[in-house]
Amino acid sequence: MTQSRKLVAVIVTFNRLEKLKLTLEKTLENSFFRVVIVNNASTDGTDLWLNSVEDDRLEIIHSEKNLGGAGGFNLGFSYAASNIPEADWLVCFDDDAYPERGATDTFAALDIPDDVGSLAASVYLPDGKRISEMNRPSMNPFWHFREFFGTAGKGRAGFHVDDQAYASKAPLEVDSSSFVGCFIRLENIRSGKIGLPRSELFIYADDIIYVLGSRLAGFRHWFVPTIRFRHDCETLINQRDVYYPLWKVFYTYRNRLELFRIASGVFFPLVLLIKIPGFFLTCRHYPKEERSIFLRLTRNAVWDGLRRNFEKKHSEVVSLATAED
Repeated sequence: MTQSRKLVAVIVTFNRLEKLKLTLEKTLENSFFRVVIVNNASTDGTDLWLNSVEDDRLEIIHSEKNLGGAGGFNLGFSYAASNIPEADWLVCFDDDAYPERGATDTFAALDIPDDVGSLAASVYLPDGKRISEMNRPSMNPFWHFREFFGTAGKGRAGFHVDDQAYASKAPLEVDSSSFVGCFIRLENIRSGKIGLPRSELFIYADDIIYVLGSRLAGFRHWFVPTIRFRHDCETLINQRDVYYPLWKVFYTYRNRLELFRIASGVFFPLVLLIKIPGFFLTCRHYPKEERSIFLRLTRNAVWDGLRRNFEKKHSEVVSLATAED
């Protein structure tokens, strides 16, 4: 059993200074060993404000360019593993999320077997009552027959943990979760047993892909409902796949194809037949004047995703969302 509990928080931020202020305040109320903040070349004064904060636990990385969430976590994980050798675990989250008071104490009291390589906290919306749907942990339906058939009958609810699991006090073994309140055993990174988040993904699906990679490396992933985080995000409350700015559509669908490839294995061709038409049908949720842009982004996303081409620069993606037909 692992007894050490030197925990590092890794936070990625980009141009959300007011949210970051609350996040850092709540984070520093907990007993983290270090707090690493990756500033993704923010232009809203984040750099000046961060440099003015006085706390011995705080370590700031100012990136020269916006690396996206995936690149930011790649940089933050690498820094924690290489530059903070005393630390045993990290927990990551965005600049609009934060741990509730006592989260680190709850983590420290856990009895974690050595084969558990990562943990997922329970994540709620800012009121602390409603579950944040986009952060609900899940099983991989392609690895479990019950969840596979549950997906066919219930859709998303068939393979995500239910509300009863959130009310429990016992950890539950799951396959994936988001990077909000995701705890990673640092020794697994240092030893090369697992890698770093894939920076080329820029945003979206990097978290689930990363946790699935840890599972494929042989480590268990626990959902721990007694460790609570809050996330100021309304995505998926109405279960509609609508993204703004429109350039986010590209990353959503390109990276989902990579996620589906990893999660489904030999079933991937079947998944393509179901999912790709669904991508294009999402067009109906956008205003008519935006649909041509949506379709252009989706076409490019599918083409790059099928070829596993992750070389497109962010500036090129933004251009796809602004170019005239």
